[in-house]
Amino acid sequence: MLTLWDLSGLLLLAVLLNHWWRSRDAKAWALQYAAQRCQELDLQLLDQSIVLHKIRLARGDGGMLQWWREYRFEFSSTGQDRYPGSLTMSGYRLLSIELAAHVTYIN
Repeated sequence: MLTLWDLSGLLLLAVLLNHWWRSRDAKAWALQYAAQRCQELDLQLLDQSIVLHKIRLARGDGGMLQWWREYRFEFSSTGQDRYPGSLTMSGYRLLSIELAAHVTYIN
């Protein structure tokens, strides 16, 4: 027979799994946004990876609480250098992308 503690534990586990799954999806969207921006600017997204830097709860446009995530990544203009970039999302929606000043060589 399940006790109240057992049900609470199962509920907590379900909430944590849901958060993990949605975070995984958000990271995939962030990687796609970063890759798209790099391609638009003729830059190279290095390591094809993105790292979660910050996460917090904040109110979105509709007043609902949403996870705001900031990701960091690195890009290159020549393939020989590395520059930092960051990306901020609310839920799965892109809010901003910031790229460090970089040198672009023209042949």
